[in-house]
This record gives sequence, C-alpha cells and structure tokens, in this order.
Amino acid sequence: MPQIRRTQIVASYVVSLVVVISLLVLWVVYVVQARARINELAGRVGVTVGNLHWAVLIVGCALAIFLIVELTSQLANTFAERRYSRKQEEFISNVTHEMKSPLAAIKLHAQTLERDDITPEELARSVGFILQQADRMSGLVDDVLESSRLVARKKHLALEPVRLDSFFQSYFEEVRPRLSHQGLDFVSRIGTAASVLATEDALRRLMDNLIENAARFSRAGGEVRSTVTVAEGRAVIEVEDDGVGIPKTELGKIFDRFYQVAHAGEDRRKGTGLGLSIVSGLVREMGGSVRAFSQEERPGTRFRIELPIVGEAT
Repeated sequence: MPQIRRTQIVASYVVSLVVVISLLVLWVVYVVQARARINELAGRVGVTVGNLHWAVLIVGCALAIFLIVELTSQLANTFAERRYSRKQEEFISNVTHEMKSPLAAIKLHAQTLERDDITPEELARSVGFILQQADRMSGLVDDVLESSRLVARKKHLALEPVRLDSFFQSYFEEVRPRLSHQGLDFVSRIGTAASVLATEDALRRLMDNLIENAARFSRAGGEVRSTVTVAEGRAVIEVEDDGVGIPKTELGKIFDRFYQVAHAGEDRRKGTGLGLSIVSGLVREMGGSVRAFSQEERPGTRFRIELPIVGEAT
C-alpha cells in the first residue's frame, strides 16, 4: 500500500485542528449565552455551586486542549515512523549494495580458479581475495546481528578486566597494514596500562567501526590517529582523522541507528548506518560515554570514548 504523502498528512491535521477549534469557539459562545439557564438547571437538580457555567466552560476547554495535544502528538509520531521507515529502506538498500560488491568479487575470482592455465601466483591471489571478501561479508552480518542485540537489550556482555596496553599494542599492529593498504598513514600512542571492564571482542568491534569510519571519509595520503590515555581517573580512547569531517549540526545524530551523514560523497562507500550506533551501544554497556567533535582548526572528526577504570589508574 503506497504511503500517504506528507502534504496529505499535514492537510488532515490542519482540518482536524480547525474542526476542534471551531467546536471550542461554539462551545464557549453557547456556554456564555446560556450561562443563566445552566445555573438555573443546576439549582433545580440540587447543585448549589454558584456560577456552574464556568466549570462547564473549563471542562469543555480542557477537552479541546487535550484533543489538540493528542492530534499534534499523533502527527509527530506519524512523521517519526515515516523517517524511521525511510531509514530502514535506505539501510536495506545499503546492505544490498555492500553485499553485492564482495559477492561479485568472489564470483570473479572463483571463475579465475576454474581456469586450467592458472599460475600458482594467481591461485594464491584469488584465494586470498576470496577470503578477504568473505571476511568483509561476515563483518557485515556480525554488525547487523550486534545492532539487533543492542536494540533488543538482551544477552548483555560478560564484562571482565581488560588491560588496555596489551590489547591495543596487538590491535594497532593489525590496523596499521590495513590502513596502509588504503593509502592512509596510521599514528598511535598508548599512554596507560590501566584496565577497564570490557571484552576484547567488544573493544575490537567498536574500534573497527571507528577506524573504518575514519578511513571511509579520508582521502588517500591522509592520516588516522588513535591514542589511549587516562584523564581524570577514566580511560580515554580517541580516534581522529583529517578527512571531510562532520557538520556540527549533525554531530548529535550520528550515533542514531541507520543514520548517514548527509554530505557523504558518492565516491565513498556509504556503509549501513549501523557502525556508530553499535559503538555507542557497546560503550554504554561498558559504563562509558562516547562523543564526536568537529575539528576547529582543520578538517576531520575526533571521537572520544571514556571508560571507567578498574582499580588504580596507571
């Protein structure tokens, strides 16, 4: 069934509003004109309250106000549902696009493997590419499942102390060649050996999403920076890039599920709109907070995660 157009919804609301206001005006006029009769009838049935017509008038006005508030609330809910539905449609489109790309690559390299004259070098390259694209699809599926888990708020993480220096030394070594392959430099600094309540899988997932987000909106030759420090008794993890940045007007929305930054260029993969919402959900489960900042003095975006420390800060 086709969706009702925005103008039709607004027109229906305006008509309903006019009807309610018109009835309110008629009600006020009638009560004022018939106040003597109303008070007389009240006296006949034994109601001794003087000027009963004022009470009748107030009840009618309160009912009209209630109807206006309810109509406005229904209008707001309708628009919110339409926006969410539109985001879901965009999400399905983006997921389909994200899946088609690796599937096409896998098919192409699988066809290469069928050749009789394939060389060992081509064989190794095609197998490696197939595995790479399969991992990409697996990550996409994992993001969808993780987002659904966070929305349902079921099966919470089994948190345990994780040493940040040990985890990030290993993680940064994995990330560096990945970004180098995309033509980006990676600069990292670990300034603490503190522990936080988390899981390594959750830390890896939220960092992967932040790093992927930074890489997606950075140009070749750019730089991605990440630091792990302690400030005011809390662990601070930052990921910063010098890419296209995020308009300040959108900073408050980027952690919403399915949300896509409006200015994302067509030459960049749009993603699914789940990454930053997953980051926000995981950080929240770890008892922390995450914020995004637009760079004042240069292009780019900085994400700052703060997590409570287990034991003494080091």
